[in-house]
Amino acid sequence: MLLLLPVTLAACTAAAGGSDGVVRPRLSITGATAADYYPLSDGWKWEYLVWKDGRKTRVRYAVLERKGDVATVQEGDEQVTYVLTSEGIAEKDGDRLGDYIIKNPVAVGAEWPVAGGRARIASVSARYEDPRVGRYEGCVLLAVMRTNPTRVTQTWFAPYLGPVQIAIQAQDGEQFLTIAQATLVGFTRPGAVPATP
Repeated sequence: MLLLLPVTLAACTAAAGGSDGVVRPRLSITGATAADYYPLSDGWKWEYLVWKDGRKTRVRYAVLERKGDVATVQEGDEQVTYVLTSEGIAEKDGDRLGDYIIKNPVAVGAEWPVAGGRARIASVSARYEDPRVGRYEGCVLLAVMRTNPTRVTQTWFAPYLGPVQIAIQAQDGEQFLTIAQATLVGFTRPGAVPATP
């Protein structure tokens, strides 16, 4: 069983009734898919405010290239390759698929193995609101629990936007301490003007 720890994510709350200007996942027979929660088309860019080791820095992510079902993303100083499959979005690990970062079906309770642990979708009905990036309903909370060392990563995905908040907690004795957090503060959709303050 995956332990879900409370993390202060003030902008994420239970979803409520709709209003103008709110982005929601599409309604269809199959519902929203993993790809709806992490758009990886050429031209996507995200900017995060990251807190780690007592320091705040800005980190930029950008889709450098998309060829078929493979996307290369510049993540700060690193390049990561993702593969979009019918099962979801996975990191590429050499010539094989690595861990899925979000997987179908996008439903509460869906679980899958990851290296050293398990991932679980804890919510699909959260709301995210930030004046810098907009208002979104139907956000997904993904919790990943790993061992050696014991740690939990919670990622909030907004529909048609991607990860909006990430928190990493590590076990310290009987408690968990937040060791890193990231919040989306700006983004650029392909062909659009950057949405940053």
